[in-house]
Amino acid sequence: MYNGGQESAIPLPQDAAAERVHPQHHAHDRLSHPGIAAAVAALAYFIGAKIGFALTFQPHPISALWPPNAVLLAVLLLTPGRSWWLIFAAVLPVHLAAEVQGGVPLPMVLAWFVSNCSEALIGATLIRRLAGGQPRFDSFQYVSIFMLCGALMAPLLSSFIDVALVKFIGWGTNNFWELVTLRLHSNALAALIIVPAAVSWAASDWKGFRSVALGRRIEAGALFVGLFTLGLFIFIQKASSATIPALLYAPLPILLWATVRFGPRGISTCLLLVTGLAIWGALHGQGPFTFASAEESTRSLQLFLIVVAVPLLLFAAVMEERKKAREALQVSEERSLKVFRASPDPIVIVRKSDLSIIDVNEKWEALFGHRRADAIGRTTVELGLYANPEDRNTYLELSARGLVRDFAVDMRDRNGQVHHMVLSGDSVEVAGTDCLITIARDVTAQKLSEREAQQQRLELVHLSRVAMLGELSGALAHELNQPLTAILSNAQAAQRLLARDRIEIQDLREILQDIVSEDRRAGEVIRRLRALFKKSATQFQLLNVNDLVAEVLTLAHGNLTTREIYVVTELCPHPIASRGDRVQLQQVLLNLVVNACEAMDAPGSARVLTIKTAPTDDGLVQILVIDGGPGIPAESMQKLFDPFFTTKPQGLGLGLSISRSIIEAHDGKLLVRNNSGYGATFRILLPASVETEP
Repeated sequence: MYNGGQESAIPLPQDAAAERVHPQHHAHDRLSHPGIAAAVAALAYFIGAKIGFALTFQPHPISALWPPNAVLLAVLLLTPGRSWWLIFAAVLPVHLAAEVQGGVPLPMVLAWFVSNCSEALIGATLIRRLAGGQPRFDSFQYVSIFMLCGALMAPLLSSFIDVALVKFIGWGTNNFWELVTLRLHSNALAALIIVPAAVSWAASDWKGFRSVALGRRIEAGALFVGLFTLGLFIFIQKASSATIPALLYAPLPILLWATVRFGPRGISTCLLLVTGLAIWGALHGQGPFTFASAEESTRSLQLFLIVVAVPLLLFAAVMEERKKAREALQVSEERSLKVFRASPDPIVIVRKSDLSIIDVNEKWEALFGHRRADAIGRTTVELGLYANPEDRNTYLELSARGLVRDFAVDMRDRNGQVHHMVLSGDSVEVAGTDCLITIARDVTAQKLSEREAQQQRLELVHLSRVAMLGELSGALAHELNQPLTAILSNAQAAQRLLARDRIEIQDLREILQDIVSEDRRAGEVIRRLRALFKKSATQFQLLNVNDLVAEVLTLAHGNLTTREIYVVTELCPHPIASRGDRVQLQQVLLNLVVNACEAMDAPGSARVLTIKTAPTDDGLVQILVIDGGPGIPAESMQKLFDPFFTTKPQGLGLGLSISRSIIEAHDGKLLVRNNSGYGATFRILLPASVETEP
């Protein structure tokens, strides 16, 4: 970089809309206030220009390092794009004050301002478009983009602008490519050395420095003092040419120390210190970069510092990324471990390769009674956890295919007690090992509660059935009295026949046949009553719905006859089947028939009971029980199926509630509606079955 009669680079002001930065990044910008950013940029630019002039090799006007361009680039990276025009405006008078000297014409000074601004603007725009708006030198990707765009492309492109203006104005005697090369090296070095340090320190949490441990501060101080002392010994002394080249490698351990221990901020600060010492020594004819030509000395010094800075900055970014990834992984593992330990459900982690247990949580220990130390390294087979070994094999097969949810299984604890469990499992990687993590949920108490509730429901259903049959006892007695009376009459007729001298065998045969028929009739009534009175578990079987209706009407025949109810049946012409418990469905249908008969006791009722069966279009079987009574009052319709709600003076209000629960247990529905003319219709919907009765 030339000073005075040579170029310096500062970005050309342009529309800030060229910046592609998400608005949320602005909240993180350290120089978000436009006035503060402009003032900082102007002051730093002026100081940088003075330093650049001081770092000029004489007698040739060549600056080894030109800070103003790098200062501008750092400020642009730290500020919102909408403030860039103000920064350029604030820098212009400072640039004029620093550059106008020694007979340099004003057009040339303005041309340098244009080229300098263009470099910072090109670099900042490219970096933000490719890497985002938040500057972060702890990212390998960001550092790579910065080096490519900010330290290479921007100085190179702006150098062509700068040299073109120099040649157009006619200032300077160097040829075109020589000017481009000199400016490129100087500005690239400045970007590599100044921008990372400026951005890293500007983005620091200054309040957090108070909480830095004393040992850490001592380490940083020792590193800085050691590097400064070693730099003085290498770069600020007159030494023989035989020893100096080897000493150039001496700062490397300290630089690596700064890279590993203090990250981008540490290494960028150390590089700034080494660069300052090396340039100062070379300017005063000391150190290893003292050659016959000022241009040769500058070139060698710049290339050395660039070669040192590039890998160290990249290495620092990689180390910082690994450090953050390690910290994030550690935090994640700590959180996972806390969740694992504090989980309310038992959890076990099993290695897939040998199915041995890697870890269990406290809930697992408490449930199964095995201590963690005893369980680790053993398999579930060795611990005898599965009550049925086939369940273990099935679970492992399912888990090998993917995620497992709610796998029901019986497991034993250390004392042999069986627990009803629901397992959920998934494959995970723990420390590079493929594992299966299983979360167990003990549903033993829930199963017992469900079993007790089911038993209580069956008891209630049975009691309701017995109560209903008790109400029908008179009609049932009449139903039994008819065949018994017929049997008695036939027996008396047979006695009279036997009293005669001559016995008609055919008449006796017919009498005996009538006795057998009536006995079977009475026996069938008793059999069906016994089935209804019997308390047994729910047994699903294939049922013909038409036969079910016929059986219920037979049971209710006495009640219907006594009440003088006329029955109309419109059954499906072909058999329609559904799966269910015969006794429970008979109970529901009988309850609806009895309710219909009682409803038709009201004055003015039609006293006609209609029962229909038919399939529906949506694959169901329906049974309709239609009475000719006055219908259901509107205020009672919504509460009709509620427990203990009844319209009967002596009713308990459980019949319809139990009937609906039975139908719902069969995956069906029990509905009711008032007819348009008279009476009400109860509608039973059951799933149809394509099976046929055996």
